[in-house]
Amino acid sequence: AYNAILTWIEQIQEQIGQRSIPSPVFVLDRAVSEFLWDGNRLPYDRLVILRELLETAQHYWEVASRLDGGESPGNTSARFIQLLRRGTVAANPYPVRPSNTQAAVTLANIFQYRSSRASHPWHFWMDISSPLWASGGSAVLFGAPLFLENRLGRLWTADDTQEANEERIRRILLDLLGRVNERVILGHSDLAANGQEQLGPLLSLVNASVPFELPTIGRS
Repeated sequence: AYNAILTWIEQIQEQIGQRSIPSPVFVLDRAVSEFLWDGNRLPYDRLVILRELLETAQHYWEVASRLDGGESPGNTSARFIQLLRRGTVAANPYPVRPSNTQAAVTLANIFQYRSSRASHPWHFWMDISSPLWASGGSAVLFGAPLFLENRLGRLWTADDTQEANEERIRRILLDLLGRVNERVILGHSDLAANGQEQLGPLLSLVNASVPFELPTIGRS
């Protein structure tokens, strides 16, 4: 086991030298997959803890990259480990156990579902062609981007809004796709509730998708 770990570390160091590893979060994810995943046979409480660790690391390095104070990657990693040991960053994993083990359907908006750290075999993404997928809805605080450090003293333009919306929807899609195991079913309507045609940024997914009919439950 020791030699296997040593070989894996040498391979990671070689990839770091080749600049093929984007961030320390990638190394952490590779370590979990290599040594802890065990073919998805881990108990649920351990899976939740691993998910909590990966999400905490991802948010930490996103903030660290935005601050970009010239600190070396080694010092940034060491500070992250110190915060974990102090309990400053890591919180108690939630939920510890599934809230409902019976067959059920979970209804939630994007913010609620991501906050609950849930995952399911199937996802139904409703109103996929709506422009609200990019705008963020009520989850975006008015004027919040103006308080970012890299925006101080600069005007917020339409191009900045477009770029922020594209980055937000990219994060949303990556997060949601990481929480579905088997299939994503898109719900689409050509017209919104006010009768206007819906031309949201995810309309291309509808055009590229394959029609799917839900199985009907017959009566005996």
